[in-house]
Amino acid sequence: MYYWVNQGKTYKEEKAGGYLWAPIKNSKGNSFFHWENMTNLKPADIVFNYCRGFVVGYCEIKTTHFLAPQPIEFNVDVEWENEGYMVDAVYVLFTVPIAIKTAYKNIHQFLPEKYSPINKAGEKLKIKANQGYLYQSNQKVAQALFKLANIKYNENYNNEINEEETPYELPKETSRQNLTTSRIGQGAFRQRVLRRWDYKCAVNGTSIIEILIASHIVPWREANDKERLDVENGLLLSPNYDALFDKYLISFDDQGKIILSKALDTEDFQKLGITGVEKIENLTPQNAKYLERHRKKIQ
Repeated sequence: MYYWVNQGKTYKEEKAGGYLWAPIKNSKGNSFFHWENMTNLKPADIVFNYCRGFVVGYCEIKTTHFLAPQPIEFNVDVEWENEGYMVDAVYVLFTVPIAIKTAYKNIHQFLPEKYSPINKAGEKLKIKANQGYLYQSNQKVAQALFKLANIKYNENYNNEINEEETPYELPKETSRQNLTTSRIGQGAFRQRVLRRWDYKCAVNGTSIIEILIASHIVPWREANDKERLDVENGLLLSPNYDALFDKYLISFDDQGKIILSKALDTEDFQKLGITGVEKIENLTPQNAKYLERHRKKIQ
């Protein structure tokens, strides 16, 4: 499924933390469809990120929703109840953000008459985002936006879900508070991983911070609360390496040398820029312990 999220006041915080969050109700006890849409999100769904006049990128959803208090890093003056819905997400920036006028020109014919994330309004028919958070979208909108962003669109991409990732089991009521408090710390986790790896990809040294991903060695869903925020359980990876590492198509031995899955041909790895001689130079013994668990699941 495809969605569109309006994040004018919270994009920076949500991107840094690797999540989406919306309140369940406002201070008057009212809920709205665009908040309730959070409960429909599933792993591998794609959400386009709109912020201050531009579609700046997209994120891939990693979990189903869970209950979480409003992130403490939010610096917004709003009348929300504290409890809300949260999902984990991996953010990807477009090389060049898409201006709202350009986006509307290319997708307006595919937008619904009701519950559209953007429309023309006012006497001058100015294009602007509606006052809502998460909107359901469709494949035609996705195709158009990916084309504008010069990204090759794969219509099957959105259906490639790792069965081990779903269904995502929600924690029991008694443990939710501790879990959600830990999840909100993911923004801090990313910052620690950035510093740990000197703001460079651990494998190839890429230093474009905007695209680097603080990847868990032992995935969030399999780690305990301490391991989820342990900087030693993190590798800073550029997107290709992160995607392959997340799907257990590559791993690393105790000396940091890359291990390639037999599930892909050498030619496939080469097309992705993976040579098979890559090596992480400064692994710690703690990194190696987490990698030992990761290697057991390589395909």
